[in-house]
Amino acid sequence: MKENIKYYIKESKIINLIFLLSFFIYLKKLPIPIETQPFIIFFLSVLFLMVQKVTITTRDVFLVFHIIMLSIYLLFQIIINKTGLISYFTYLVGPAVYLTFLNNPKLISERIVKSIVLLYAIITIILLLKLPIAYYLVQKFYELFIPRPGWMDGSNMRGVTLFAPEPSYFAFPSVLLLVALDILHLNGKKNILKYKLIVIAIIILSKSALVFLYSSIYLLFYYIGNNPLKRFEVIKSKKILVFGFFILILILPFFLFENSRLVEVISNIYENISSSENIKNLLLKEVSGSTRFIINTLGFLSIEYAPFGWGIGEFQNNFYIVGSQFNDLMSRHEVIRELYINHLPLKAQTYFANLTGDTGVFSVLLLIFFIWSFLQKTGNKIKRGLQWTLPLMLIFVQAQISNPIPWILLAVINSKDLILTRERV
Repeated sequence: MKENIKYYIKESKIINLIFLLSFFIYLKKLPIPIETQPFIIFFLSVLFLMVQKVTITTRDVFLVFHIIMLSIYLLFQIIINKTGLISYFTYLVGPAVYLTFLNNPKLISERIVKSIVLLYAIITIILLLKLPIAYYLVQKFYELFIPRPGWMDGSNMRGVTLFAPEPSYFAFPSVLLLVALDILHLNGKKNILKYKLIVIAIIILSKSALVFLYSSIYLLFYYIGNNPLKRFEVIKSKKILVFGFFILILILPFFLFENSRLVEVISNIYENISSSENIKNLLLKEVSGSTRFIINTLGFLSIEYAPFGWGIGEFQNNFYIVGSQFNDLMSRHEVIRELYINHLPLKAQTYFANLTGDTGVFSVLLLIFFIWSFLQKTGNKIKRGLQWTLPLMLIFVQAQISNPIPWILLAVINSKDLILTRERV
């Protein structure tokens, strides 16, 4: 049976289908109140793992132990008459995608990558210029298929929204596109630079602080490495031009979009860093970014209240207990206040923060896997850039728990080789 299924499944086709679908995870497929719906991605990953051989290292064993731990934890949770099944499968999406892409990022199709870049560029132009008919069609598409469509077309403080509820969600596709283009360049593909410049232009037009943060950190460490001062000593003429161009891109948004989320966030931080009271004011004023910081912090601090976790899917219902030690902040915060006072659910904003809240000390297995992945030595520029970006996505800042993109990028870091050999073409 397995051999029969394998006959019809071509490795590269499954990889590229999952890669393609990862850019459209916010499109509504089922009428349920969940922003990311990667059901097809999860099914394809499980199917791939059932019929294809996956080679794992000692490092990856900790991820396997993490999956086993979740399964045993869920079993005990069901025995004591608690649910958590949906949250359990949500936690499995990332690891399944990771194991599928491990040692396979080199199979990503040049045609698909370039087509996605062009699609994003076309939608950006339509939204910015409000092209007749096309603008109406895109707007109706968003209303039908995007949950809580924050309709933003770049004409106000926030920038263009691309197949997602808000501009900041482009943070993940932007890094994935940059990485995919760099992998194609590594494999000798031509005309990659112009597509990379298109992605950078869209990043700027998003006007999002989160998009800018993730993409700029990746680009920064991709180009100058882990030791910038030493790197400056060996920079030659061509590299000076590249580095100078990159610095120009970093400061360009401040001149083009004075009234943008990026400039607003930086201004708020600059004005409120002198004292602890000012930091509190910053958390109350910069409500979007501080929501991530506060709820993630509560996820980590919840170990003090529930060392073995609140239960899979249960931290969101108990965050207010941990937050009670910061009652003044929680009860005044514009976004969190109503949820905190009325004991409504609120999830942590990263996979690991929410996992820590749900399972407590048992999350250490995944932490070991993450640390091992992020601290391994590498001379590859792509991996080096991701080692600085992914901790923000998976641990400290934001990435939806079921978002497959950070796990595809994690597979890039841990893949033995990113160059496609002739036998696998």
